[in-house]
Order: sequence, then C-alpha cells, then structure tokens
Amino acid sequence: MAGRAHKESAERVSRCVTALLREQPFFGSLALRLPIRADAGRETLASDGREIRYAPEWVAETDAHAVETAIARVVLACALKHHTRRGDRDPERWQRASQLVTHGLLRDAGFILPPDAEAWDGTSVEQAYDRLPEPEPDGDGDDGNPSPGGGDAGGAGAGEDDPSPDGGDGNGDGDSADPGAGSEPDDPGQDGASDTPSSRDPAGTGEVMDAPAGGADGEGADGPSARDIAAEEQAWDEAMHQAASLAKAEGRMPGAVEETVRGAHASAVDWRSLLRRFMTDAAKRDYSWSVPNRRFIDSGLYLPSIRSEGIDAIAVIVDTSGSLDPDTLAAFWSEVREVAAEIEPERVVLLQVDTAVRDAAEYAAGDLPDEIVVKGRGGTDFRPGFAWLEEHNVQPGVCLYLTDMECSRYPETEPDFPVIFVNHGDPPGDWNREPWGERIDIAA
Repeated sequence: MAGRAHKESAERVSRCVTALLREQPFFGSLALRLPIRADAGRETLASDGREIRYAPEWVAETDAHAVETAIARVVLACALKHHTRRGDRDPERWQRASQLVTHGLLRDAGFILPPDAEAWDGTSVEQAYDRLPEPEPDGDGDDGNPSPGGGDAGGAGAGEDDPSPDGGDGNGDGDSADPGAGSEPDDPGQDGASDTPSSRDPAGTGEVMDAPAGGADGEGADGPSARDIAAEEQAWDEAMHQAASLAKAEGRMPGAVEETVRGAHASAVDWRSLLRRFMTDAAKRDYSWSVPNRRFIDSGLYLPSIRSEGIDAIAVIVDTSGSLDPDTLAAFWSEVREVAAEIEPERVVLLQVDTAVRDAAEYAAGDLPDEIVVKGRGGTDFRPGFAWLEEHNVQPGVCLYLTDMECSRYPETEPDFPVIFVNHGDPPGDWNREPWGERIDIAA
C-alpha cells in the first residue's frame, strides 16, 4: 500500500508540473530543470535550488492547484535567490519573509493561495524579514543546525527591487530516487529526514531550503563557498531570464513577475555567458512530448524534453551612433561569431543603424567577417532597424541590438521575435527603459 501511495503521489506531482508547463510556462520551465523526489521529512513541498522534494502524504491529500502553487512558489523563491541569502538569520522568520514576498507575485499570476495567506508587495526578502517581529527567546528560532546555504553568503544578494549580479547552478543533474518504493529504512521517501534541517512552512505554500553545501554533491559541513554561491546564483539568474523569454514568446508571462525579473541582476552578470544562453535558447524554445525527459523517467515522472529545431536567421543590429566604443563592438562581435558557429543559423543579417539604416549585409554562420567596419556615426533611433526587418520579411529567431540605450524612440508595437538589447552604456532610466525585450548590461 505504501508503495502504491508513493507512486500515485509521484504521478500527481508529474501532472502538476505538466499543468504548469501548459498554463504557467515561466514557472513550469523553472520546475522542469530540477529533479523531483519524495521526502517524508518535508511538511509539504520544498526546494533547495538543486531539487524539488515533496511529502507524499501531503501531495496525496492536497488539491492539485495547491500543489501547483507550492511548486511555483519554491522555484520563484530560488529564482529570486532566497535559498542563498539567509546567512545567520532565523530560519522560520526567513521562511515567512520569503512567503510574504512571493505570495503577491503568485496571486497576480493567477495562482490560488490559501485564504489567510498574506502578501507584501514591492518588498525584498531582507526588508520583509526585518519588518517581521523577532521570535520569542524560547521559540523555534535557529536551532543551531546551520543549513548548508547559510555560509557567509547570506544577505549578499539584493532585494528583488534592488538588482544585483546574481544567478544559480541548479542544473537538475543528479539521481532521482524512486518515489514508488516502500517504507523500508532505505525508502527514498525518508531521504533528508535525518540529514537536513527541520521542515518549516508557516503558510503551507511550499518552503525554500538553503542551498546545499559543497557544490552539487551536497557535501561540505561548513557551507558553500562564496564562489559556489556566485555560481549558484548566476545559473539561476540565467534560468530565470530563459524562462521569462519562453513565457513571453508564448504570450503567458505574468506582468507582475515580468516587472520583478526585468533587468534583474543584469548589470554585473557575465554578459557573454548570458548572451550565449539567450542565443542558444532561441534555437530550442519548445517542448517535445514524444521524447520524454530522461532525467525524470526513473522517478516515474513523464515530463517533456526540450526540442531543438535550429533557427533560420539571427538579426544583429549595431547602433553606430558616435558613442560606440570600438573595443566593445569587437568583444560583442567576437561573441556573436562564436555562438553563431555553434547554433548554425541559416543566415545572419547584420544591420548598422543610427537614425537610419546605414548598411545591411547577410552572411552564412560560418562566413561572418572577423570585424565590422562601422558606418554611420549619427544619432540613435531604434525604429529604422526593426522597420527594415519587417519590410524585408526577416523573422529572426532572435534579434541582438548593440546600443548605449540613449534613445526613447522605440517601435510602437513589439516585434514577433525575441529582442535582446546589449547595452554598453549606463542602465536606462524611466525615460529610455526598453518597453519590451530583454536587456544585458555590459559592465564598464
């Protein structure tokens, strides 16, 4: 009976992830990158950024919409780096702060929360933590069992409304235990009950655990190093941007979530890595149900894999106004050439634009010139380049726009393809912030 219950719970979690992929692709794609396993030591459902753990009995007794909400909440909390920033703060108070910060975003995205679930809008997790009352001296504060993610990295991340250079590994690699096993001593459903911190889920909407210590194997009693934390956060940052791009392409990116992730942490994240991820993602933006995701098969979860079909064209627009720095252009073009050689689009369309299109050229991916001879040096207008693409019926898989963002003249309607503004100037203000697309800031 126990084995059957575990199997039914695993199948239910699988159906919930599938529902998220279809109805809430931003959250579903984030969940899909993590292994999922049963853990009877959890109250409800949890994630440490490396995997999602669920309590089989809770899943069996809980409505599907509540399970979906919990999955969405924990992956959103990880995307916002709540699993790397607790430090020495009280774990239950931190959990409450994380839930208060994410509940409003989930509600605005259409998730159903418990009637008594509170939400604090426009607040970072650190700010929410500071506003919450301190626990009673004899309460359930930090029990002296430091969670692996505490380390010396807590508080290093900024609040969601205070972007900083973050992002995470969480690449989903790892073995998933069989959720259909029985309740013997080696039952995977008991995994984590003795070697992880106590489960804390004050609102019953899913808990975020601290990032595991010592890299992917979870070993290292002293907690993760600053380098481990930086790698964890950067990969999550990149995953968040990829998930947002996919959801926006499907027209299902929640507005409040988009505002939260727009430009988040872009100023100091490694722009080459982020650009590479964006361009590569453009070539694989769909899911395949005919070929299941092998990462989850052993756990009894039937989930889709990413399908890669390649892309017909990449459009590259270079802002050739007088502020373009030659070294920046050289570094940008070098990266474009390398990634284009990897993903092999049918063609690369290169436009040089200031207030008008000054030059247009088309190349095969393997025939890109070593350098660009700049033409133009006038002002800046974002409209002519997009108008040229429309007039010539170019529908690229992704459009890269190298610019200093010193312009507020955007096309009135958003293009039907992903746009990435690669900004080599100061971060834009309210007057010139991009109304759509993604932005990568190249640190000076």
